[in-house]
Amino acid sequence: MSTKAPSFFKEQPIFILDHETLDIIDANDNAVDRYGYSYKELCSMNVNDLGEKKKRTEVIEGIKEDGSADKIWIHKSKDGEKFYVQFTSHTFNYQGKPVKFAVAHDVGEQIARKETQRIKFPQFVIHESNYPLAEIEWDGNFQVRNWSEKAEALFGWQEEEVVGEKGFFQKLIPEKELDAALNKIREAIKNQEIHYTTEGKVKTKNGNILTCKWYNSLIYDEHKELYSIHSLVTDITGQKQSENLFRALSEESLVGVYLIQDGIFKYVNPQFADIFGYKRKEIMYHKGPGDLTYPEDRDLVLDNLQQRIEGEVDYKEYDFRGITKQGNMIHVSVFGSAISYMGQPAIIGTLLDITENKETLRKYQASVESFQDLFDSISDAIYIQNEDGEIIEVNQGAVEMYGYKQKYFIGKKPEDLAAPGKVDFEKTQKHVERALNGSRQSFEWWGRRKNGEVFPLEIVANPGTYFGKNVVITIARDISERYEAEEQLRQNEEMFRQLFLNSPIPIAFLDKQQEIRDVNAAFSEVFGYQIGEIRGLNIDSLIVPDNKKEIAHRISETIFSGQTAFYTSKRKTKDGSLIDVLIYGVPVIVNNKTVAIYGIYVDITDRKQAEEQLKKSLKEKEVLLAEIHHRVKNNLAVITGLLELQAYNTSSSEATDVLQTSQMRINSIALIHEKLYQNENLSEISFDVYLEQLANVIMQSLGSARKEIEIEIDAEPIELTINQAIPCGLILNELITNAYKHAFPDRDKGEITISLARDDSQITLRVVDDGIGIPKDTDLDKPKSLGVKLIKTLSKQLTGEASFSNKNPGTEFELKFELED
Repeated sequence: MSTKAPSFFKEQPIFILDHETLDIIDANDNAVDRYGYSYKELCSMNVNDLGEKKKRTEVIEGIKEDGSADKIWIHKSKDGEKFYVQFTSHTFNYQGKPVKFAVAHDVGEQIARKETQRIKFPQFVIHESNYPLAEIEWDGNFQVRNWSEKAEALFGWQEEEVVGEKGFFQKLIPEKELDAALNKIREAIKNQEIHYTTEGKVKTKNGNILTCKWYNSLIYDEHKELYSIHSLVTDITGQKQSENLFRALSEESLVGVYLIQDGIFKYVNPQFADIFGYKRKEIMYHKGPGDLTYPEDRDLVLDNLQQRIEGEVDYKEYDFRGITKQGNMIHVSVFGSAISYMGQPAIIGTLLDITENKETLRKYQASVESFQDLFDSISDAIYIQNEDGEIIEVNQGAVEMYGYKQKYFIGKKPEDLAAPGKVDFEKTQKHVERALNGSRQSFEWWGRRKNGEVFPLEIVANPGTYFGKNVVITIARDISERYEAEEQLRQNEEMFRQLFLNSPIPIAFLDKQQEIRDVNAAFSEVFGYQIGEIRGLNIDSLIVPDNKKEIAHRISETIFSGQTAFYTSKRKTKDGSLIDVLIYGVPVIVNNKTVAIYGIYVDITDRKQAEEQLKKSLKEKEVLLAEIHHRVKNNLAVITGLLELQAYNTSSSEATDVLQTSQMRINSIALIHEKLYQNENLSEISFDVYLEQLANVIMQSLGSARKEIEIEIDAEPIELTINQAIPCGLILNELITNAYKHAFPDRDKGEITISLARDDSQITLRVVDDGIGIPKDTDLDKPKSLGVKLIKTLSKQLTGEASFSNKNPGTEFELKFELED
């Protein structure tokens, strides 16, 4: 068995202090080295002589100021060096009298980084993780010496109410349990027990009765008289109610949970059974710990169980080898605490299968047995320096990095590997000294290879030991690629900066509050502000007119959500004038969060004015076009009137009929021009509306025929250009007029159905009557009448497909053409 002391005792300053006076009785070598006093000098001092106390509240807010457990100490070495320490201590008997075993932890790093997490300090780690209980220290007469904050919270009395008060023990313990409690203490003193655990009732300040568990440590003086009792107390009132919760949680736990009583397992959870390959019922009430333990480890396990059952230790955590139902060996880690279960001592705890961890550790240990292989396998340069700064060992990475053979490095110092003129040797030596003194160093450096190439390095120097000697282990990493990348990044940033500053377009850089951080020269030129006038101001308050601020705020929210915004608006210059601008809002996104925005403003005032002029010109042309349509309609009306006058003055019925037909055709065209100048869109008309009006005009014109002809119209709302509306109108005029004149020769009544439909871009016009039908010799390809010729010509003009067919009774005409864009 190795007799080498654990590194903890060699690395930490440790003192043995008188319990009352805090005089130093003994100290370890590290204390002598750290404080610079000789062993004899230290043993003649009081621990308070080593420095002054610093309030804990200067490090962590909200910590109670009194009580040494909550304090940081500023200590001084003999040569005046200041450093921060925090004590952890434990009271025990030493040479027949009570003393404190005190460890001075260096917390300089925590202070330097202004640490605020309690768990980062050693004292709090101990008090909060190991002692989350109320602490009470009693003297030999059962009077309170120390009363912790958790005791105040648990029992309700403040420290000043109980410290030194006679009879407080009788006030704390209910009368019915007082004798039993005193007898338990007297028995422990009689047997010179150093600790014992008990459960019992406790009365709080407000009269509530709690069930508490007491962990008591007894300290005796040189005469074996009781000197003090240190009690840790926890409230277990709700323990019974928690048992069901414990069982429910343990059933789902990923670690094994067990309860041992009378040498057998009274409870195991499913995971525990799975670890050993059994069913739960095969273990519970049938097997004990020894049955699941590898034979060579059974004495260890049973001894540890016995210690807890007998109260020698309250809890235990250790590793051992187990054996599964199939006979396989496994490694497990177990934690167990002594409890009282059903009024009898028991052990409850957890068990974790660490077989894989053990195998990993075994492989790791096998790998580190060949130190040189591992050392040389690292690509970074590693060299070990002694206390004089000389290199005493390097790895293969250093050989490859610098280009020298390994023997070249031995005995050299860092300056022998440095790039001349680029390294501060004095500063480098200080880094080495600090590393030797235990402070990890990290810095950048410049090296020179054997071929003369100069290159940047990242250096990390750590304190260590090498064959029992203090050394500095330095890791050097070639950062040429990173350095070049950073240099390229700096160049890119400068290029972007120049682009921002010299862009002819105004740009403002804004933070998350839309406050101006920078603007370029173009912004200053357009808006009249210099950056010194407006840095830190809200840009909306500065350049957005009052009537535009609400929409500007909504657009800003869009940009800060990570979307680019683009819109036109007006903005206000320094002299109060308004300009039209095209605005781009570009978010700056880092780690999926918008941290700033660029506002880009393009002055479009001149373009807006040109647009207004263009709109004005367009309006004038629209008025002119409407007037033209009106005049064309009026001129066509004059022609119609002339034709009507001519028909009135002729005696030929044939001429009258021709003139009347021409008059109807002209009316269909005039009606289209009337619709166009009445419409807001001067190039398109709603043909479904036009169709209704055309049918009415034809019916009125032919009313003298004294036939009751009904026209049914089923037309979808379709817009036609003048180029398609006029041919369609003329075709309809021919079809309706011919139906009036020829479809019903021997009838006074008839019906004409007109439909207009659209399928995507195709238009279908259909006219159907219930008359005698079209003559069989009617052929659109070989038209005989002027009307049919006109229908054929107009259909071609529409690039459409037209056809006639007899319906029995009646005639159907169908025209299909593509809607003009």
